[in-house]
Amino acid sequence: MKLHIFNPEHDMALAADKAYFTLPHAIQEFKVNLGFLPALWAGEGDLILVDDVYYAIKALSQIGKRHADVLFVTANDLRHLVFSAIEPWGWDKAVRQQLSDAGVNPDVLPADDTLEYIRDLSDRRQTCALLTVLRKDIEDVTCGESFYYKNIDAVYDSLRKYGKIVAKAPWSSSGRGVRYIERCITPSVDGWIRKVIERQGGISVEPYYKKVKDFAMEFYSYGNGRVDYRGLSLFRTGGSNYTGSIIASELEKSHMMGEFLSLSLIDNIVERLKTYFSTSFFKCYKGSLGVDMMIVVKDGGCGYLLHPCVEINVRRTMGHVANSFGTDITDPTQLMHIIHDVNYKLKFDYIENNFVKVL
Repeated sequence: MKLHIFNPEHDMALAADKAYFTLPHAIQEFKVNLGFLPALWAGEGDLILVDDVYYAIKALSQIGKRHADVLFVTANDLRHLVFSAIEPWGWDKAVRQQLSDAGVNPDVLPADDTLEYIRDLSDRRQTCALLTVLRKDIEDVTCGESFYYKNIDAVYDSLRKYGKIVAKAPWSSSGRGVRYIERCITPSVDGWIRKVIERQGGISVEPYYKKVKDFAMEFYSYGNGRVDYRGLSLFRTGGSNYTGSIIASELEKSHMMGEFLSLSLIDNIVERLKTYFSTSFFKCYKGSLGVDMMIVVKDGGCGYLLHPCVEINVRRTMGHVANSFGTDITDPTQLMHIIHDVNYKLKFDYIENNFVKVL
């Protein structure tokens, strides 16, 4: 029996690197409204930590999807329960402190060095090394560069070289730590870059690419060198924020991708990622992984390139959620997305024409 936790503030917690920090109201609301999510991938009889049990039961009943028979619990219940493992959306100091304050035995919580290891893996500078490995000998069908700078002069040099760049804080969430810069760096952006370097030790900078589509590859690492591929994630964004995922069979998703890229290239990248995660600095990590990618239009507009690593997510992702439904090839394609009226809600809509038109 496992204890599952949906802590969507995970990326913010990594940036804060504190046991206690204040969540923005919107993130707190999102967490409460969607706290039931682990029921979609949990096992029978598992526990799910939520803020409001009644609300979680009601919200889960309204989505109309198969789910495990789980037990929703609150922090006040934890000291009286026994579980074999704890699986949050992602591990960080804040979620560990929440569990510790609730009376969970410290022996089942990750140690400081484990949390620091996960935070290091989540640093955006990890994309620099991975891009080099992924693009080796296939530079003609891929694109992507990433640089890590510890001083602002290097950022100005990159802008002069590329004309348009994307600057990213090493740790941030939902686009909050990302700035698109073209031609000149304004005083406000200059100040933001300096603060990021001061607080987080450096900043990641990438050339701007003309994106056509977003997608990702999802994995699970067992922490012993074994890494399983969990499928493609085809999703869409609004600005830098996630807005929805395709639910379809792997075969159908591969057909969608075939409109833009060769399937042999996709298979090649999957194998390279499995090897990298099982043999590199990542090999001791246990948990879900996701690599965000994008399809980029070639210069001149004739054909497409694969950008194989925009970001590495060292946690569960909405792509993992979408893939947890185990869709068959005969099932109609759906769009899983999040809406907000009075509350945040998970919604599923049938769509006639998939990734190519909808995303």
